[in-house]
Amino acid sequence: MNLTLYELTDSYRAAFLALPEDVTQEQIEQALVLIKDQITVKGQNIAAFVLNLEAEAEAIERVAEKLKGRAAVLRHKKEGLRAYLHANMKLLGISEIKANDGTFKAKIVKNPPAVEITGSLPPEFERIIPEQRVPDKDKIRAELKAGVLLSGARLVQGERLKIE
Repeated sequence: MNLTLYELTDSYRAAFLALPEDVTQEQIEQALVLIKDQITVKGQNIAAFVLNLEAEAEAIERVAEKLKGRAAVLRHKKEGLRAYLHANMKLLGISEIKANDGTFKAKIVKNPPAVEITGSLPPEFERIIPEQRVPDKDKIRAELKAGVLLSGARLVQGERLKIE
């Protein structure tokens, strides 16, 4: 019979309370030794299991740290390879490369226009951030796209390699 620690503790308490008042210490120990031994074994098993869980959690955390580092390395490598392919496609005048099986394609595409701040701007093109004035690039972009000439800003068009 495999009792839980709660059941063993209840049995020990019930057996202790059921003892007559005139028993000796030796009689008490003899009566309760079996239950006490079971509680000790159960306690040892629980303590060992707790230590095992802690060791497993620490091992998982170490592996997670290694995997996080490996993911960062792979991301860095991916960006380097993307830049390498982009530069060589551009150098050779190739705008698109498709996989033979149609599962992906690498294509040079234009980035959305970005605002490059080249000087000071009129205050209406700035957002007020507490203790700081910064250009409102969304408002500036909209004005520049609409053909308004603003001194201090211009639209620039970059490009990137898109892999689908």
